[in-house]
Amino acid sequence: MEFIEYIFVLPNRLEDEIETFFSINEFKTYYFDKPTKGQSVVKVYINLKNPENQIIEYLEGKLELLSKQNITEDEWLKPWRESLKPFEFIEDIWILPDPEKRYEIPENVKVIKIIPGTAFGTGLHPTTKLAAENLVKVINEGADVLDVGTGTGILSIISKLYGADKILSLDYDILAVEKANETFRLNNLNIEVKQSDLLQNVNENERYDIIIANIVVPILLRLLDDEKLDKILNENGYLILSGINKERETEIANKIFEKEYNIISREEDSGWISLLLQKRI
Repeated sequence: MEFIEYIFVLPNRLEDEIETFFSINEFKTYYFDKPTKGQSVVKVYINLKNPENQIIEYLEGKLELLSKQNITEDEWLKPWRESLKPFEFIEDIWILPDPEKRYEIPENVKVIKIIPGTAFGTGLHPTTKLAAENLVKVINEGADVLDVGTGTGILSIISKLYGADKILSLDYDILAVEKANETFRLNNLNIEVKQSDLLQNVNENERYDIIIANIVVPILLRLLDDEKLDKILNENGYLILSGINKERETEIANKIFEKEYNIISREEDSGWISLLLQKRI
């Protein structure tokens, strides 16, 4: 697969704004490069067969273009993957971005192995981290979990590491379904994953203790309007919403107040918000 690589100068003050723009537009083929010396840049990769001109037009209006070249998928992924190192994702959970390498990590921590790729990067956007922080507050042994918009499957894996019983992972994008399956196999976990437009392929007779939705605001609003959501979430069950940009938090909050949920916890990072809700009896 061939791409055009654009490299833009990235001032620190614009990093959050650019990342928010990418997330809202569901654009994932980019990464920030922050060398120990010199200027930070954002590297953007546009598929030649499916050019997303609006992305480049926006960036050219905001940032200084350093270079532009044609490049293959392997050529740009290899140095990026090699630059990734293990890190603590949230407390007691570490990410290994290259399962073939040997790393020194703390003892007695939970480990998730991933293979970063063009479609979903590391899967570790702030919205995923915020959702994970809310998830570990309520996950317990034997819980049944539904992960809507699973992406790389990170949140489903955390559920399993904390003792969840039944887990169903959903994503509308077939590439995400394939990526999640890859991540589950890599971690030797048997987790069911389905292609589904939100709850479309969920049996309304099923019941879940926790439902996670790490998706953009317009899709979260659709989910909250779905009557099936209330049917499949157990009484006193938890709903975790993430992917909420601060500018639209009020919109989400107003929708929640129309429903039978209490806001239990709120996490925020870099202009992103995750809400932990509990269903009222």
